[in-house]
Amino acid sequence: MPVKQTHTLDVPGARLHYQVRGQGPALLLIPGSNGDADLFDAVADLLAPRYIVITYDRRGFSRSTVNESFDNSAWGDTHVNDARCLLQAVARGPAQVFGSSAGAVIGLALISQSPGLVTRLIAHEPPLAEVLTDAPRWRAFFQEVYDTYRRDGAGPAMRMFMTGIGLDALQRPADIDPELIHRLSANIAFFLDHEVRQAPGYRPHLVSLDAQRERIVMAGGRDSRQHFAYRPSLALADRWGKHVIDFPGDHTGYWSQPAGFAATLIDVLTRPTT
Repeated sequence: MPVKQTHTLDVPGARLHYQVRGQGPALLLIPGSNGDADLFDAVADLLAPRYIVITYDRRGFSRSTVNESFDNSAWGDTHVNDARCLLQAVARGPAQVFGSSAGAVIGLALISQSPGLVTRLIAHEPPLAEVLTDAPRWRAFFQEVYDTYRRDGAGPAMRMFMTGIGLDALQRPADIDPELIHRLSANIAFFLDHEVRQAPGYRPHLVSLDAQRERIVMAGGRDSRQHFAYRPSLALADRWGKHVIDFPGDHTGYWSQPAGFAATLIDVLTRPTT
């Protein structure tokens, strides 16, 4: 079992909890709206013989704290700056990046803003509603989820959210750390307050992304092709004349099927850029 070293990093407005393991070139894994580094534990252990794997709790989630109010209007820039700070402090140079869900949105924003820091990006099911032809429908849906949260509480809002985007039957590992489940439950309020509208509402700079398309791999879950979050991957891949690379499992396949997921990720990372 690779040794996992745990650290903290002070960044503007927050203190990030991050973990490092392995040897080789640097690989940053950016979590989605679950926000917790430990969902990557199994897949990170499998990647560690080949890569220095950096995982972290995103600001406001789990063990990463905020020390000032969170500006929702700067959602993208704030999370991109956190990832940039991690790469500069830990990788000390350009690195490969994998992001899933909201983490993929952050990864796409990172490579468009700081292309010199990212040698390759694998963007797994970014919920970018704004790249879809029916963006107004999804904008209204995520606003309705937020309004339900403010009116009726987190439980009804999360049921609406999970069912509406096709995540109501997510696959899970057989054994789950109770402490992780506790942290994930505690993250829900922050997600609903600061991300349920902001991540899907983020508008990527498509011209900047076009310039980096040879170093971007759009990915999706083999079992989630019919769900909302797969569609933005397909839309961006189509824009660039590429195919979506399917990974094992669904939206959180890295958690439920780590062995197959790690093998696919290694295969993608070692392919020549096209």
